[in-house]
Amino acid sequence: MSMPYNSYAQPPISLDTKHQVSALSYASPINLFSPSAYQQIAEPPDVERIRQKDYRLKRQIRIWKLVTRVFTFLLAIYPLYSQATTLHKFLSTRDIIIGGRNAWAKDTTIWPTILLLSTSSATVLVSLLILASYLLSVKHANKTEKTVGTAGFVIEMGAHVAVWVATAVAYRLGQTGNDLWGWTCSDKADQIQDQFQAVIDFNNFCNVQSYAWILSIAQAVALIVTGAVYYLAWRRMKHKERMEKDTIQIPTHF
Repeated sequence: MSMPYNSYAQPPISLDTKHQVSALSYASPINLFSPSAYQQIAEPPDVERIRQKDYRLKRQIRIWKLVTRVFTFLLAIYPLYSQATTLHKFLSTRDIIIGGRNAWAKDTTIWPTILLLSTSSATVLVSLLILASYLLSVKHANKTEKTVGTAGFVIEMGAHVAVWVATAVAYRLGQTGNDLWGWTCSDKADQIQDQFQAVIDFNNFCNVQSYAWILSIAQAVALIVTGAVYYLAWRRMKHKERMEKDTIQIPTHF
């Protein structure tokens, strides 16, 4: 004869167990037809924290992109202005003869000036186009970057750095004494300064071109920093892709 279940001795229920049973009995059931229920299952608590961290990183990278582009733009303006004014000064005074000679060296070479002028002009133009896209909208700038692609920006940045490094080196090596920079800083120019006082101030143009060369080096360094920022952006994109693959995607619409 079997005894009813209630007649068997039951283990004592602790106070904690009673509270747990009571909590379970009064807990609201999960609505399996609610999209939020699946979202809670699919997204662990750390996902939202990671997303917020990713958003902050994305915003910082955008700010650094804008800052570096503005900085490279400003650095390129002075070499552009200085080389343009120096070349204009040479072309407008080379035919002025005083005491049987002009104010410049014999067989003056102007290719270092033209090289730095061309490189500065290209940098100013590219920076203006990118800054204009940012002014139109950040979305438009991001679309442009997405269209060009990370590889395209890496190539553009690498070529830009290489051009500025080559320009800075060539501009310095071109200071032979017959070029515009080398001549204005030479002792020979100082000897005829009084004679051509009303035509040109050699010391002023010497300083202008010296500052331009210093800024050309700074430009190459700034472009390397800009490349580092784009590398961080690429790392963030790859990290985000891995995070999206690792996160279980459960549809919220049935």
